[in-house]
Amino acid sequence: MNLLRKLFSRRWLGGTLLVLVAVGLFVRLGIWQLDRLEQRRAENAALQAVLDLPPLDLAEPLPDGPEALENRLATVSGWYDFANERVILLQPWQGRPGVQLITPLMIEGGDTAVLINRGWVPQADYEAGALNQYRFETGLVQVDGYLALSQPGRNGSSEAAGSDLYRVDIPAIEAALPYEVLPIFMVEAPGEAVELEPPLRAAREVDLSEGPHLSYALQWFIFSVLTGGLYLVFVRRSERERPLRPRSAQASPPQNKS
Repeated sequence: MNLLRKLFSRRWLGGTLLVLVAVGLFVRLGIWQLDRLEQRRAENAALQAVLDLPPLDLAEPLPDGPEALENRLATVSGWYDFANERVILLQPWQGRPGVQLITPLMIEGGDTAVLINRGWVPQADYEAGALNQYRFETGLVQVDGYLALSQPGRNGSSEAAGSDLYRVDIPAIEAALPYEVLPIFMVEAPGEAVELEPPLRAAREVDLSEGPHLSYALQWFIFSVLTGGLYLVFVRRSERERPLRPRSAQASPPQNKS
């Protein structure tokens, strides 16, 4: 109790209030990180549920909106429209410059297409205009992969429709096509054998980790304990080392003689 009275005495009141604010801030930041951890766990659970679903046949009507289909496995059969193929620029592969091939696939049994990311090819072939060598999949083909969302530009704007783009902007690509395309695109999965020749395709990468939120929360809680504890030690030590007032100063002043 004596230390508590000293903490709120005139000498220490300002410092005590400042420390209380700092400790409260650290605790709030720790709680915020725990909230972020719960959000991350909920997102991971929703993503895992999508990953566990069987492949979606794109010839059937889409069961949900595009956002609910991201990362879901899918399969589709149809014919490639190489005449309307697009190229995504600035797509390195293991340090090598290159581009990604985005090709519409006319879905079998309908008049709608889906954009397929067929993989990476070297920049040199793109600059030399030698992409025809990668258009060997003629006739009816089956494509397996996973679904991804459209990639709009800054502020949600679409790129100008052209053959060379910097992202898979579905509305921009669809604007230059004579048919409708699905609101999602498919990233073709690599084959079972090791791919040595382009187009090269990467396996799907999914992050189901919980991130650093728990460790960050613990750090903030430790900061709060250290801040409060060190301040208490500092006040106690300062009070012990504080010099006492001399006895002469404590004595009452002498009375005047009559």
